[in-house]
Amino acid sequence: MLEIVPLSPIIGAQIRAIDLSAGVAASVATELRRALARHVALVFRRQRLSPDRLLAAVGALGQPERQNYSQFNHPEFPDIGILDYEGEQTPANMWHTDHTNRVAPPMATVLYAVAVPGHGGDTSIANMRAAYAALPATLQRELESLKTVNTFDGQFAVRANDRERFGTPVVHPLVRTHPETGEKALYFHILKAERIVGRTPQASRVFLQDLLDRAIEPAFVYRHRWQVGDVLVIDNRSAMHKVHDDYDRAEKRLLHRVIIAGDRPI
Repeated sequence: MLEIVPLSPIIGAQIRAIDLSAGVAASVATELRRALARHVALVFRRQRLSPDRLLAAVGALGQPERQNYSQFNHPEFPDIGILDYEGEQTPANMWHTDHTNRVAPPMATVLYAVAVPGHGGDTSIANMRAAYAALPATLQRELESLKTVNTFDGQFAVRANDRERFGTPVVHPLVRTHPETGEKALYFHILKAERIVGRTPQASRVFLQDLLDRAIEPAFVYRHRWQVGDVLVIDNRSAMHKVHDDYDRAEKRLLHRVIIAGDRPI
């Protein structure tokens, strides 16, 4: 049995006494997937994972897949994205969920801390099921009728092969139903949402930002303060996350990211 310690009544759980580098048995993987669906975010402390062992551990939860911007892929392990906020890369310091420009966006994002600054650079995760549930019923009904058109967000240069694979605009519901729990959650990436169907891009952006400001409350958020060796797993079907860009850039903040294949939002 896993030792699962909730981090709050609403979001997050720490998984204790597990060494991911030793491999994950099928029975344990099933427990972890259930825990992720329930708690929205899972934390594993003090892991020591080479790139191949990280991929093996993630593979127990689901199928790793390539990420949007191939220029940031690990040179030897291209299913790992390197998050190193220097040069072209900038922190994603707005609330979002990953890779909504795909027909079947990733079900989860896995982050592994290779190097962290002495202070700051945290990652916050918000339970968007709780955020949706707290909205007035009239607004819930309005949101359930809305869809977003999603594409690349324009933050970085896009290579031709990436645009060919992932650049076709795709429509998703603004409220999605979790395939395992049946619960509804707000679902969008404010930069990748080119527009809400039937609205202008400008009006859509204003609407979505106002929705975030209204919906995300402190009680729905877990703020993860990184330590080297941490693994953080985020359920993209129920969560948004963001980076806190508040650290000294003279210090290194290096994470390895793996995304796990998901299904089409409904």
